[in-house]
Amino acid sequence: MKTQFLAQCFPLLERSLLEEMEASASIKSFAAGEYIVRQGQYIRFLPMVLSGNVKVFNQEDAIQFLLYYIASGETCIFSFAHILNEGPSEFSAIAELDSELLLLPMDKVRLWLTKYPSFCNMVLKDYQKHYEDLLHTTKQIVCHNLESRLLNYLQNKSEREQSDVLKISHQDIADDLGTSREVISRLMRKLAADGKAIQEGRKIKIL
Repeated sequence: MKTQFLAQCFPLLERSLLEEMEASASIKSFAAGEYIVRQGQYIRFLPMVLSGNVKVFNQEDAIQFLLYYIASGETCIFSFAHILNEGPSEFSAIAELDSELLLLPMDKVRLWLTKYPSFCNMVLKDYQKHYEDLLHTTKQIVCHNLESRLLNYLQNKSEREQSDVLKISHQDIADDLGTSREVISRLMRKLAADGKAIQEGRKIKIL
C-alpha cells in the first residue's frame, strides 16, 4: 500500500493522515459473496471500500433484511457505531461484487476523528448518507406496497451496477426484501405484464 494510492482514493485527506493510514491500516480483497463481517462478530476495524460494492443486512429469526449498500469511497455506519460500543455486531456485511477494502483499526479511528477534521467530516458525511438510506428503506416499507418496493429495488440496483440487465435470483431478491421467493416470482410476472421488467433466463432486464 502506498501513500500516493491512498491520496488518489481519498484526495481530501491530509498527507500526514494518509501516511498514518498506510502505517496502520491494511488492504484486503473479498470475492463476491464473501463475508466481511458476520452478525454477532466483534468489530475490530472500520472498513472503507476502495473498489467494488458491499451489502449490509440484518437477519432475525431466519429472515434477512437489506439495510444499505456501501460503494467505493464510503464507510460502514454500523461499524462506525462500534467505535464507542464494543458489543457484538447486529449486522452482516458481504461483498456483492469482487471488492477491495481498506481496514482501519478502531483505536486509530478514534484518534484520527479528533486529530484530523477532514477524516471526521468524511466519516460523518457517510454516516448521514447511510442514515438517509435507512430512512428511505423505512418509508418504502411503511408507505409502499411490495410491488413498488421491488421495482425501486431493481432500479436502484441497476443504477449502482450501471446496467439495465441484472444477474440476480428471485431468492436473493426475496432475502433482501424480507419475503419469499414465490412472492417475488409472482410480482416479477406482474412487472413483466406491465412492461416494467422482464426475465431473460437467469437475468432480469429493466425496461
